[in-house]
Parts: sequence; structure tokens; C-alpha cells
Amino acid sequence: MSASPVELHLRPFVKCGREISNVGYLDMSTGRVVASLEVPLEVIERAVLANVSLEMVLADDGKIASSVVGKASACSSAAKTVSIDNLIQEFLAYDNLRLEEATQEELKMLLNRLQDSARAVQRAIASFERSANGA
Repeated sequence: MSASPVELHLRPFVKCGREISNVGYLDMSTGRVVASLEVPLEVIERAVLANVSLEMVLADDGKIASSVVGKASACSSAAKTVSIDNLIQEFLAYDNLRLEEATQEELKMLLNRLQDSARAVQRAIASFERSANGA
């Protein structure tokens, strides 16, 4: 007596937990797990981060464009643009400062760096103005 072949209709699945993800295949006709493997999220994170790079650009209008580019991904990059003033305002929101446990000294250092940056922009503007006036 020979066994008749069984045709499986497999579908991959992933169930993500806080520390462990369960990945494998389900038989679509029965909904039963055919094969699965528990993988610590730390392993997945390391594998993903090993194959991506973060690129950031500050545009001349004060917008910061950031993108994540992955070698193994079908999509070439995921990008986001935010203005520098919005980024700072979001950082300085009370709830965020509390979560970051920012100290007064750290905020003073931030202020000094922002003031240095503002002076550098002012010098660049003055340089353009001197060039325009033929100085």
C-alpha cells in the first residue's frame, strides 16, 4: 500500500514578541504550523544593523535629511526630513527631557553649541554679503 502524496500550501509567518520571534511556515489549508524556529530579537537586530547604514545630510535651509540604506532590502532606502528647529523643539519637550534624563549642565552645553552654530551661519552670511559688495 503506497501513501498518496500530500500537497501542502505553505505560507511563511512571523510572530514577534518582546525578546523572541517565532518564524516558520504554516499549512494554509489547515492553519497548522509545519516548521518554526524561535529566534532572539537581539540576533535579528544584529543581522539587520550589520547590513544597513545611516546617512544624514544638513541642507542649506536648515533641514536634516536622514536615510537608512540596506544592502539586503528590496527597497533602497527609507528617508525622513525634519527641520533643525523642529528637531530641537521636539527634543526640548518636557516629557522627552524627562525620559532622556537631561541635566541643566547638558542643556547649557547644547545652548553653547547652538550659539556657536548660529555665529558660524552669521559669518557665512557676512561672507556672502562682502562678496556681493565686491569687498
